[in-house]
Amino acid sequence: MASYLEKVKETINQFDTVTVIQVPRAENTNADALGHLATGLEERLLKTAPIEVLESPSIDKPEQVGSIIARPCWMDPIISFLRDETLPEDKFEARRLRYRSACYFFDKGKLYKKGF
Repeated sequence: MASYLEKVKETINQFDTVTVIQVPRAENTNADALGHLATGLEERLLKTAPIEVLESPSIDKPEQVGSIIARPCWMDPIISFLRDETLPEDKFEARRLRYRSACYFFDKGKLYKKGF
């Protein structure tokens, strides 16, 4: 969205005067329907909202995406044990991991805590 805002600001500079008017939601049903559609709230809007598919992006420069560095997490040993039955070499740590893992289960790539 920031790229589009930047593009609008560049385009505004090409005009002598610009007037921005806020349109009430009740008078702008198409934008309201697209907003709901974008958030996935209402599938019935697919039939009522006009949707235009762009063949190419209207912004030339690509979005900058920050990289994430994966760090060890407290869940990693539990997931490893539940998925592969991998235990640490230290007997005390292995016993502790078995005890802690009893409160969790691993299903479809997600770790869940059991509730009673």
